[in-house]
Amino acid sequence: MTEAADPSLTARIRDRYGDLSPMERQLADVILACPGELSGYSATELAGRAGVSKMTVSRLVRRLGYAGFEEARLAARRGGDWGSPLFLLPPGGTAAVATGDPTPLEAHFQRSAEALAATARQTDPALLAQAARALADARRIWVCGARNSAFLAGYARWQFIQVRGEVHQLAAVGETMAETMADLRPGDGGPGDLLFLVGIRRRPPAIVRLLRIAGERGIPTILIADSHSALEAPPPPLTFRCETRSLAALDSHVAALAVIHALAAELIPLTGEPGRARIRAIEDLHERLEEL
Repeated sequence: MTEAADPSLTARIRDRYGDLSPMERQLADVILACPGELSGYSATELAGRAGVSKMTVSRLVRRLGYAGFEEARLAARRGGDWGSPLFLLPPGGTAAVATGDPTPLEAHFQRSAEALAATARQTDPALLAQAARALADARRIWVCGARNSAFLAGYARWQFIQVRGEVHQLAAVGETMAETMADLRPGDGGPGDLLFLVGIRRRPPAIVRLLRIAGERGIPTILIADSHSALEAPPPPLTFRCETRSLAALDSHVAALAVIHALAAELIPLTGEPGRARIRAIEDLHERLEEL
């Protein structure tokens, strides 16, 4: 999915993140944490919050293609990433204080709905179909994630194994990534291995290195990432950005789960009769084993 002609503030930061100096990255990380807040700061206030100089602020906004800080501030105010008033809320949101305001619980579910809608807008159906075809055609699928992304990768595996075999964890408990990665092979004219990597923000360095090595070795990769943090390695063609910001200190993974579920739904018909036969075999074994 291509960027719009006038990319948003966060899209510009993501595109140029790898070229930024350490101090510019420090500033960029503060902006990415809640880009809507930029509209309420002066350049001096933003520099103070990030612990950098005002000159660093000026350098960064020019590097991002803005004429000056005021133009960047107006871009943040437009909230182009989601088109939602929630873009302007401070981290953690605010408690309901007036009649008619949503309760904290209502605001939580409203934010989840906004995250789903924002992710749907930036997900290319053709790319989703291409990723599902890659999942169907792969010789083996290797799922991987770390920290919160680990349970998302596990969820993906549980969905995919309903209709196809050879879906493995990279790496299994007690194993190193290298011990598994050494066995991954590209197709070379036939079905090869596929890496399904979940890398939501605050990715450990090992996940970024894994992404780079997979690219160097020609291993096709599907990447599930968040929409607002800069990726420390070139993203593979099959990358899906999910809105994960919430009104609380913790990220929301509702949209990431929805994208994974959509991929599984697209995968089912592609597996055809073998996929249906696998489901029947699993259900028969459930009954015989009295597991459910």
